Amino acid sequence: MPHDHNLPVTRGLAEFIAGADLKALPAAAVEAAKVAMLDGLGCLAAGSLEPAPSIARAALGDQPSGSCTVIGTTVPASPATAALLNGIALHALDFEVQGMPPAHGTSSILPGVLALSERFAVAPDRAVLAYVVGWQVQQRVRTAARDSAFRGFHPPGVVGPLGAVAACSVVLGLSAEQVAGAIGLAASRTGGLFANNGTMAKPTHPGNAARAGVESALLAARGMSGNTRILEMPGGHFETFFDDRFRPAEVLDGLADYAIIKPGFTIKRYPAEIYMQWVIEACRQLRHNARFDLDAVVEVVVEPPVFRPTLSRPRPVSGLDGKFSYEYAAAVGLSQDEVIIASFDDETAFSDPVQRLLPRVRLVHNRDIPQTLDAMWARVTLRLADGTELVERCDRFPGCPERPMSREQRHGKVVDCLTTGGLTVDEAHRLIEQVERLETLSSWDPILRLLSRVGHPDPRPRDLAAASM
Repeated sequence: MPHDHNLPVTRGLAEFIAGADLKALPAAAVEAAKVAMLDGLGCLAAGSLEPAPSIARAALGDQPSGSCTVIGTTVPASPATAALLNGIALHALDFEVQGMPPAHGTSSILPGVLALSERFAVAPDRAVLAYVVGWQVQQRVRTAARDSAFRGFHPPGVVGPLGAVAACSVVLGLSAEQVAGAIGLAASRTGGLFANNGTMAKPTHPGNAARAGVESALLAARGMSGNTRILEMPGGHFETFFDDRFRPAEVLDGLADYAIIKPGFTIKRYPAEIYMQWVIEACRQLRHNARFDLDAVVEVVVEPPVFRPTLSRPRPVSGLDGKFSYEYAAAVGLSQDEVIIASFDDETAFSDPVQRLLPRVRLVHNRDIPQTLDAMWARVTLRLADGTELVERCDRFPGCPERPMSREQRHGKVVDCLTTGGLTVDEAHRLIEQVERLETLSSWDPILRLLSRVGHPDPRPRDLAAASM
């Protein structure tokens, strides 16, 4: 449908953001936010050790210029730089929860909320509210654009700054007029190209979104303003990024229904692009088949949930590139005892079992597969040397809203991520306990002190035990 340039979407969102009240939030939204934020902190800890965030910290965060924590270093930074660096780290593994439709909300929203909360000593209950509001704004725009072509742009670069500035505005307590101006500023900093998926540039998309949110909210708080009709006006955000299938009326119409509750989000079981989850899960189930014999596999036919040329990479150039390769997803899913963070490093990518399987994987476009996260599925067929065919279809992987992970499974993922980052198992469980009662804490200090151990396990801060109580 044509864009309605008279629809006051920017102002409507600004009033929603400025009027946000934690007491008015459904309890289910608070609990869902804490699940997603905890998952995000785990991904941040493990992701901070990856090459991209390590390079970013060395290049951009090596001069003390503020008081905000950057995970993976003892050097503090300004709120904007901390948001950028932590956003890159949080997204580096492509392991965070994924909205429906996909938008990578946590890495765009949480880093800015953390930075501003620390800088201005804002209690964590405000952060929970900010996260829910940021998620809602981001997902309303993303949902309205569900049928639109993104023209080569990566969703977190397009909608991420909007969610980030919404959340940061809540932390700072901006008025509706200030929020509208902040959205105008943030909208001019949107972008991010899909072609960078599989490179170190990809995690900079939500990192840049987080930084844009922080800077735009801070500027608006001091009186700077962008166009307060930037979303709906000619030449604005919606017209620039989306085609005529965009549904602008849905942005405001759905504000009362919290997307973090329904449709909710998927928790990734494997550290790879969202559509890889179905393929890997089907392959994991095939390994349990009594007739499975890896050495006898002559062909692997994959009917992926979304058939997209950019996700067919028969010869990925690195483990990182493999996160966006159906062929690689099938190869590691079938050849590895576990599919873990290390399954996407170069050592695994160029190992003999993976390299032998890759040429045997063939993709087939099944047009009967629905193209929404709540209904899509994948099927993997193995053909063995003796003519045997083994077939596995994955409709819902553990972590989908329709097949949720148990609390134990969710915590297992977080513990794995935190211990990968250098925390002990006991420290990981203490951090989980803190986040599960986040809205009751008086400050972020106990959580940040634990996270400050990431990448620096020794020597221990003398006040760590007290900080963890």
